[in-house]
Amino acid sequence: MVTDAKTGQAIYSGSPQSWGRTRGPKNLAGANGTAITALANTNTLKGITASTVGYLTENQRYLHVLIEETNDGSDTNAPVTTIYGYCHAFQRWFELPETEAGGEGQNTANAAVSVDAVNSSTTPANHVPLSREYRTYQILGIDRVAFVNGTATTVNIFAACSTF
Repeated sequence: MVTDAKTGQAIYSGSPQSWGRTRGPKNLAGANGTAITALANTNTLKGITASTVGYLTENQRYLHVLIEETNDGSDTNAPVTTIYGYCHAFQRWFELPETEAGGEGQNTANAAVSVDAVNSSTTPANHVPLSREYRTYQILGIDRVAFVNGTATTVNIFAACSTF
């Protein structure tokens, strides 16, 4: 018998290892409320090879992203966070395309997904809903996602995936 590293539960021969079909979003970083770790740059997304960088999507359909600034009470604007996708079949990273207006969830725009957190002069504990940026993207066929932010300490990035 082997145990699952994430949950500590027993894994028996033939047991499914993925989330399966999920109605509610599952946090990519583990426990609910846990922020993901952003990369400082795209250096680890280079080349043509299998990748273990970023976060597994478990073949889910939608990526849910919430970003907030982590200012210490100052009024500095955090840099934009860019999201990248990876496909095992291609063994390459690519920019996740933004969804066009009226695209019904299709990521067909020419521009890459770049999320600019709301400029807030308060700490996350004092944020109101208007202080956060929430987006949903269709990620059919994308096996991994990675988030790049040059100064990741200035933002909290939460990411989850769901089937519905």
